[in-house]
Amino acid sequence: MNVSSKEFFSKTQPLKQIEKELLDQTGCVSVKWCGRAATALYWSYQLTKSIREEVSQPEVILPAISCTTPANTAMLAGLQPRFADVHQDTGMLGLLEIQQRFTENTVAVVFIHLYGHTRDLTAINKWCRERNVLLIEDIAQAHGARFPNGRLAGSVGDFSVYSFNPTKLLECGGGALMIRSAEHEKIMSKLEPKNQVQKEPEADIVDQLGLSYRNLHHSLVTLFRMGADAALSTAFLQIRSAFDAMYLKRTYDSKSLAEAWSQLPGILERRRRKAEIYKQKLKGGPWQTLDGWQKSGVCWRYSLLVDFPEKVVVFSKRVRSDGFHVSNLYWPVNHFFKPDDECYSADDFARRIVNLWVDDSVDEDWVRQCAESMQKNAAFEI
Repeated sequence: MNVSSKEFFSKTQPLKQIEKELLDQTGCVSVKWCGRAATALYWSYQLTKSIREEVSQPEVILPAISCTTPANTAMLAGLQPRFADVHQDTGMLGLLEIQQRFTENTVAVVFIHLYGHTRDLTAINKWCRERNVLLIEDIAQAHGARFPNGRLAGSVGDFSVYSFNPTKLLECGGGALMIRSAEHEKIMSKLEPKNQVQKEPEADIVDQLGLSYRNLHHSLVTLFRMGADAALSTAFLQIRSAFDAMYLKRTYDSKSLAEAWSQLPGILERRRRKAEIYKQKLKGGPWQTLDGWQKSGVCWRYSLLVDFPEKVVVFSKRVRSDGFHVSNLYWPVNHFFKPDDECYSADDFARRIVNLWVDDSVDEDWVRQCAESMQKNAAFEI
């Protein structure tokens, strides 16, 4: 059936006060609450296409370091994802990297505030406006983060996307799309998808798709790490659309979201305390710690880049064997979607990144012991 944009955004009465505060803080004109951040991204892309309808083959520039959701939802919305390299020590886009990937078909740039970190977007924003390119801020991992000038992340882009699903900072479910311009909000109010969108599937079907996709992604990362060639991307693209139903979700619990919102300051403070423990306990190890959380005020996970990339898989396995969560699966997404968009710094970053937990599933003693396990097992690798 043909589904309008209004059907993807539930009634927001319990969120009215939160919405007012958020709009005041960011200078946006409206918030569209929806079932997940992927849905908000999808609508930001649809809106971009309507604004730049003169471009027949629209492209969106994405950072090579990301999960695959921004690229998958771009393809679902009819945009071709292109991948820009990242700064080797942050994993985030810079203006030069965006310029290197820009073409006459570029209609949008997605800036991802990675792991809760931010950077000054003044130059990127100015460049985008000069070329009529929409800037989309993805703050799924950085809700509450601040730019170096003190402004709230989400206060620069034409659109900003929030996530409140499990593994994010608030885990009550749902997402949001923020729109800065009254003109764009007017377009959004009239927007209808140009494609046929199926009715939202049952929750258990979405769960099964999510588990299947997660297993597929982990398997592909292992093969890429072992040196699989570009043919693997072709195989992935042939089955990618089988998971599209995961990304369009209109329902969420506005009451739970409103209750969770008030807990954000405490959540961020507890995460910062744990990040500080990691910083102190991991000092002097064979790695570079990514401490952008100290400036942004948000630590999604504590991140570091190891000095032994060829041994990171074995190292991670040893730490996990000690009973501690470790993630090293941020493989460059250009390998999945467009290997021709070579991103050498992203390749290096992905082979070195290790993420450690700071959420409420772990306490400060756990963090200390995890850091000790890291130091102990690093001794085997140097």
